[in-house]
Amino acid sequence: MFNQQNIRYFLIIGIILILNLLSSAYFKRFDLTKEKRYSLSEVSVNTMDSLRYPMTFQIYMEGEYPPNIGRFQDAIRSTLVEMQQYANGNLDFEFIDPKNNNELIQELTKRGMPPIPVTVKTSEMETENKKLFPYAYISYRGKEKYIDLVKGCVLPNGQLDFAGAEGDLEYKLVSPVRGLIKENAGNIAIVEGHGEIPIEMLGEWITGMQNTYNVFRYDMKKNAGNGIAPTVSEEDMKKIGKDIPENLKYRSGIDVLIIAQPQKPFSEREKYEIDQYLMRGGSIFFILGQEIVDMDMFEKRSTLTQLRELNLDDLFLKYGFKINYNLIQDLSCEKTEVFTESSGGGSFQSLPWIFYPMVYQFPNSPISRNTDQVLLRYASSIDTIPQKGVTKQVFLTSSPDSRTVDGQQFIDLNTYLQEKPPVQLFKNKGNKITGVMIEGMFTSLFAGREAPVDSASPNPPSAIFGERSALPGHIGVISDGNFPMGKIFRGKRGYIPYDNKTILMNAVDYLAGDDALTKIRAKEVKIRMLDREKVTNNTFLIRIINLLLPVSLVALFGIVRMWLRKKRNSAFLR
Repeated sequence: MFNQQNIRYFLIIGIILILNLLSSAYFKRFDLTKEKRYSLSEVSVNTMDSLRYPMTFQIYMEGEYPPNIGRFQDAIRSTLVEMQQYANGNLDFEFIDPKNNNELIQELTKRGMPPIPVTVKTSEMETENKKLFPYAYISYRGKEKYIDLVKGCVLPNGQLDFAGAEGDLEYKLVSPVRGLIKENAGNIAIVEGHGEIPIEMLGEWITGMQNTYNVFRYDMKKNAGNGIAPTVSEEDMKKIGKDIPENLKYRSGIDVLIIAQPQKPFSEREKYEIDQYLMRGGSIFFILGQEIVDMDMFEKRSTLTQLRELNLDDLFLKYGFKINYNLIQDLSCEKTEVFTESSGGGSFQSLPWIFYPMVYQFPNSPISRNTDQVLLRYASSIDTIPQKGVTKQVFLTSSPDSRTVDGQQFIDLNTYLQEKPPVQLFKNKGNKITGVMIEGMFTSLFAGREAPVDSASPNPPSAIFGERSALPGHIGVISDGNFPMGKIFRGKRGYIPYDNKTILMNAVDYLAGDDALTKIRAKEVKIRMLDREKVTNNTFLIRIINLLLPVSLVALFGIVRMWLRKKRNSAFLR
């Protein structure tokens, strides 16, 4: 016969079995951290839930590493496990050690992902040199993507900040997934007709955008008088809460209009078409400086700068910003190759060039997050002007030790290299704005004016005039026309320098309306580190506690259990 004790045992076993069955059918993690560190954001959950085909991750970090790297490994694994729970069985991952795979090492190195040497402490007296590959590979339906998991996490001393990399993991793992599964690519138009940077010279950036978007040329001279149509979705219509107005009857148009370093002025009619594109909820990315600096230090030793007249200043002022006619000089600067003649025939030297600001610190913006450093070359400063209904978000500035020189400048290489300006001229005059995102409800420059006509566009516009934004518009500005261009080394142009491409890609994603990526980037995870000084001063005490506390707790539990049993037995005997 069953007594009460047996019934109790069977009941406990039954409850455990039911809980196991429920836990296998339903997944729920209780995250008690303040910033929800161990939980995926809603955007990431929705992204993984939208997977309809198998996706595979390969993480090249298998092996034993120091505790800080081991913690990073665990964070990658737990994040992927969390992603897996929402992927409907379509996500697999594996950790791989590439140390004996020369072909894989060469492929990673070719992609700018070389092995990183690390020292592993094997005992109190011995260490071992190992190679770390903090990279990942994703494959999905014939498409592939390589990821640098520590990008943007290099400390000023050159060491990797694994705690910071852990905080950025969700964005770095989910962002490429969104790019790979995206079905309907947006449309990016590269404006031509005013001497802009040829699309062929933007090849590296164009290739990056083509992974997610349709990229094409848009010659405003050949399309004179034609309205520029933005993409307007049903979601856009819901924002204004009414039926589609006549002037917004567009579906698949241009998501981002890129204007990169024009050389010739825009006509009033062209400005009108750009203005009306913005009024219809369009996004524009201006990349330009206000001074022409014709100086290749491989050939020329001096130049007189020229002011760049583009007939856009009134448009910029109306929208709430101004690109100044000046050049930024920065003590935090890149070196440049200079040919120096000597009795032996001459040689090249790498010398600091204050017109090439190097940016290491960035404002708190999703556009510049996960960025190591970027290079500016002959950049101008930007002023922002308050406008009702318009917000500004700065994402790029020069260093605190920078200044501006206004107007035309005679730049002589020898003078600047031999007679450097006094340091005190730069102190506390910096943080000049060089990148800003402006968004909101704009007022048209042409409000209260007749629509312009000219010989190229003799007929008035057929589209209804929008005096004010019908949908929120977006403007991205970088005040350096060389920003998307490769570096010049001994007269030849190479790749886009440093992390300039990351800034460009982030800005395009933002302008194209991928708010999802912006929300993931905005998630901040604080890694609460131990106080190194306290740990060092109390090492012996910490070791004693770690050794004795678990044993003491087990012994205490045994004593309490024995006492309770003895008490119960004595009561039974009575």
